Amino acid sequence: SCFCSRRRRMTFEPQIPDWGNEYKNYLERLKSYHDWLCKTGINNGLISEKPLQYIWDEFIVHSLYFGKILQNIKNNDKNIYDLGTGGGIPGIPIALTNPNKLFTLVDISESRAFELQRLKNILNLENVEVLNESADAVLTDNNTYISRCFISSKDVLKNIKQLKNVTYIVSSNGENLNENKEKFHVKQEKFTINSTNIRHIDVINVK
Repeated sequence: SCFCSRRRRMTFEPQIPDWGNEYKNYLERLKSYHDWLCKTGINNGLISEKPLQYIWDEFIVHSLYFGKILQNIKNNDKNIYDLGTGGGIPGIPIALTNPNKLFTLVDISESRAFELQRLKNILNLENVEVLNESADAVLTDNNTYISRCFISSKDVLKNIKQLKNVTYIVSSNGENLNENKEKFHVKQEKFTINSTNIRHIDVINVK
């Protein structure tokens, strides 16, 4: 039986500093997405089987930190591409909590794209599009990209070094990238999940 069928000791606390009352406006829809991940996401192979709390913390809360970063950077008024989105991570939680921003969920798997399109309709996400395509096909100048576990920061540097005016926000292990500072600007963000677990997100800009 799925771990997700057991709701013991589950907490939906936001864990995000200064989230405040705004969080309450989105909680029910985030819970609906959580339920979808636990059922459809696992049953159809979009995510591997994990405990309830893990899915909330590592997939949804982690994604919301991406959203916080997006709110504070320039060049994010255009479409934001979630590359290698899998089960919609981090794109869906960010789209739910940022209804005025546009997101394109990109995944090379036809079956994952099909399920994400169904999810878009279930959650009535008018600010989300689903694209069944490879990540390389949508890497172009003047865009903003996000990825959670699809690619490493060092590979991001390799993949976008020929582009201009690009921001790529990617989860990382916090390592020093030794990037070319004439070409890139990198800001490494650090945050906690469940008070003790440290997570890192790199904000990489091509100048």
